[in-house]
Amino acid sequence: MKSILTNIWIVARRETERMSSRTLYILAVVVFPLITILFFCSLMKEGVPTKMPIAIVDLDQTATSRKMARNIDVTPASHVVMNLTSEKEAMSALRSGDIYGFVVLPENMQSDLMTNRQPIVRYYYHNGLFIAGGLLRNDFASITNTLSAGINLQRGESRGIPEEAIMSQIQPVQLNTHLLFNPTANYPTYVTTIILPIMMQIFILMITVYSIGIEIKEKTSRDWLKASGKSVTVALIGKLLPYTVVFLIMMMFQNFMIYKILMVPMNAGIGWIVVASLLFVLAYQAIGIFCIGLLPLMRHSLNLAAFYGILALSLCGFSFPTESMSPVFQLWAYGFPVRHYMHIFQSQILAGFEPVYSVGSFLGLIVFLMLPLVVINRLKSALIYQNFIENIHKTDTLAARS
Repeated sequence: MKSILTNIWIVARRETERMSSRTLYILAVVVFPLITILFFCSLMKEGVPTKMPIAIVDLDQTATSRKMARNIDVTPASHVVMNLTSEKEAMSALRSGDIYGFVVLPENMQSDLMTNRQPIVRYYYHNGLFIAGGLLRNDFASITNTLSAGINLQRGESRGIPEEAIMSQIQPVQLNTHLLFNPTANYPTYVTTIILPIMMQIFILMITVYSIGIEIKEKTSRDWLKASGKSVTVALIGKLLPYTVVFLIMMMFQNFMIYKILMVPMNAGIGWIVVASLLFVLAYQAIGIFCIGLLPLMRHSLNLAAFYGILALSLCGFSFPTESMSPVFQLWAYGFPVRHYMHIFQSQILAGFEPVYSVGSFLGLIVFLMLPLVVINRLKSALIYQNFIENIHKTDTLAARS
């Protein structure tokens, strides 16, 4: 055991020297992850988009229409930047990107309200921008419902009807809404917390594949194996140990930004966060080993790792619910460690559920650690024979010619 630990230390020190001597390693392991964390945390530091530009087309020009325009302007998501005279002008501004939507207040709106006729207020919004369109729609629906209720209340009171009777007619069923786990509808709680782990897993995957593949490409893999006592397991542990430490520090800095700077709710102890972060890093390092072991030519394994990492954004089940995917993709979603990590975050850290609800996700992360065992012999052959795939291709070509 002492000899194994000594060899791990020798390999880890060798890798640390390689890391510090090459700018690419510093950029990929420290600089780019830090920039990514700071960028995405600052991108949504306000918590939710506010004061998005819209236009008002007031065809009525009465006290009622002007009051409605002012009420729209003071909603959190909307900011009236244009008062236009026609729908054509408003549509032109929408197409040019100057506004996200516009409201058309019809002619005779005030007189229709006074004579118990129902005016139709039209609202056009850009739903191709899904978040902006949804927020604007919700704000406008809230304003119109409130104004309609106020008008009906005034009418009923003028007729001497008690307020309780009026409210029972306006809203026969009263809705009591409770926003659980993200009561302020804060976008970093469910956007930034997903984007950052997905970005981090790409860095972990790529540097794991590169750090092993470059040994084969530069034909230094035999020296690496020799330093490990000719044990591929010791060689992998020693090589990846410095990266594990650095990426764990990056993950904890990421967690600090999420829970302390962005103030995302944290309902679990720091110990569970450290364990989940460590398993996340180890799981993606194991997948990186699997990629380079499966395809020991560095450019091929880097392409495979990049393809796998990018798929996680759309197939992990958090940008689009897995229940609406085809059965094949529903199963595929569980093949991404980031899904298990995010389930731990949502159930244990954000919601504060008991650890028993996260056991499956912790076990899912641990299962990924077994992947290197599938390719360990193939990887060892690649380290010994160095670019053995190219050698096989050359041998096959010569045999075919002969």
